[in-house]
Amino acid sequence: MDKIKITSHQLFSLTANGAFGGAVLLISTLVAGIAKQDAWIAALLTPVLGVPVIVIYCFLGSRYPDLTFIGIMKKIFGKWIGTIVAINFVFTCLDNSCGIIYSVTDFLTTQAIPETPQYVISLFFTTAVVIAVLYGIETIARASELFLLFTSVLILISMILVLPNAKPENLQPVFEKGIIPVLKGTTFLLSAYTFPLISLLMIYPIHLNNLTEAVKSLVKGYLWSGFLIFAVVIVPLLVLGSGMTAALRYPGYIVAKEINIGTVFSRVEFVIDALWLTTQLVLNVLLFYGCAAGLSELFGLKDYKRIVIPLGLIVFVVSGLIIPDVAYEANYLTLVWIPHMIISGLIIPVLSLVVFGLKKWI
Repeated sequence: MDKIKITSHQLFSLTANGAFGGAVLLISTLVAGIAKQDAWIAALLTPVLGVPVIVIYCFLGSRYPDLTFIGIMKKIFGKWIGTIVAINFVFTCLDNSCGIIYSVTDFLTTQAIPETPQYVISLFFTTAVVIAVLYGIETIARASELFLLFTSVLILISMILVLPNAKPENLQPVFEKGIIPVLKGTTFLLSAYTFPLISLLMIYPIHLNNLTEAVKSLVKGYLWSGFLIFAVVIVPLLVLGSGMTAALRYPGYIVAKEINIGTVFSRVEFVIDALWLTTQLVLNVLLFYGCAAGLSELFGLKDYKRIVIPLGLIVFVVSGLIIPDVAYEANYLTLVWIPHMIISGLIIPVLSLVVFGLKKWI
């Protein structure tokens, strides 16, 4: 494993972009479908429950500063069980990477450029991810800093400009269906933007010099993404209402179309397109890097870049097959993806923490 180092601020940007990546357009409709008008409460509750998970990630990494997640699992669970856990990690990264490419392709072909064949978009996006990973984690981290700055500023400006159309009564009544829908919405949000950050353990702590500052950066980056996601969830609820938000596939995109200041500042939805694509790119690069670096470590390869292009071809093909239609997607997310993310991003880290504690105690 190479010894390239990144700064704590770069880790902050990678964390924020990685957590925010899958949330700009999709998250509000899915959470509104679960928690209705209380989706904003789920968005507030998620960081409260998510920070302890991030702290567990940080603790595991800090105990083994010279190892990646693959090495940490082998160290804690032993060679055989650790290898099985590591394979699950690689598969999780691969599965999510394919899912992101599907989401990007679906959005662009249904909302922005419907006449473009899906495989063309998928090929271009996969190529961008492969090139980014070949350039290395340091280049990815530097680009992420710029992406986060522009994304944060433009997202907040867009949300503020649409607020004149907001109707606070759309958030009422509070807890109409009780706390259970809110908890279900929180579980989905945790699976969407907290548990995927387990991929950062391929970067933290092995590519960081100052572990104390790195931990702060991880938590701060996560909290900042939580704030942005809260804005992305609550604004469509205020403008469209929970019923319309849940019914539309991309409510954030529809809300952005409402922004029209004279003839000077309009068609902001295309800015939202660009922002979403950049955050999706960063998240997918993190996942793809975790998959490639993890797989190369399992096979004992000295350089993960040797398998990046073959892995990119696999992701390109699988992304076109993973979800055949929208109805399948709904069942897949509920019955397969969420349980898998809970196992990979919560249960395995907690078990690792317990086993680590028992080893120290015994």
